[in-house]
Amino acid sequence: MHTAHRLLAAVALTGAAALGLTGCLSTEPFPGRQGSRVLNDSATALRGASTFTMSGKASGQGQVNLSVSSAGECKGTIEARGGGTIDVVRTRDHTFLRGDEAHILALTKDMPEDQASRARKEMSGRWTRTENSDPSMKGLTSLCDRDGLLKEIYGIQGAEKGALTKIDGQEAVTINTTEGVFLVATKGEPFLLKMTTGGPNPIDLAFTGINKPVQVDVPADKDVYNPDANS
Repeated sequence: MHTAHRLLAAVALTGAAALGLTGCLSTEPFPGRQGSRVLNDSATALRGASTFTMSGKASGQGQVNLSVSSAGECKGTIEARGGGTIDVVRTRDHTFLRGDEAHILALTKDMPEDQASRARKEMSGRWTRTENSDPSMKGLTSLCDRDGLLKEIYGIQGAEKGALTKIDGQEAVTINTTEGVFLVATKGEPFLLKMTTGGPNPIDLAFTGINKPVQVDVPADKDVYNPDANS
């Protein structure tokens, strides 16, 4: 998964101080477990969740807010590279995308004006539908592939436990690695709560809404734009 690989292939951060994370490690979390084991367990726990929401900045995608399920469903928003925001709904078989006004303008800016005007009218407020197997969908919605995103974590070397901190009211331990900083919940399941990397393709993703239901509503046919039918 190229996008997942880019998310983790970033220049090292030196520790929690680089992120402005603070906390005093009064008692050792996960006693007897090395940092790499804790990090691996956090990825395993999150992969085992029925649902979670990721939000923040992702390399190659800009700002994202996506809820994903173990059934392969996904919904949320992605910042478009060319401008504007795209609503995303993914089922097991199809991906539905709906751009806002700024995105539609960016898509049509190089068209002849009569074609652009017609396309903007047809696309406004409507969805496009694409097979998930379409290669063009790989880069855009790869973040919906939860396993592809998280499996790269297992290969990270040199992870060390650092300071305790809190994120959204949850206590977490900082895991410092050569590829970035990860926050792992210390209470209950050791869920990965945040991952941050630097370098030329930085990311800053938080994981929330773990095991909370995700309602994915498939757009009605009348709300789906078919560009082939309007060419």
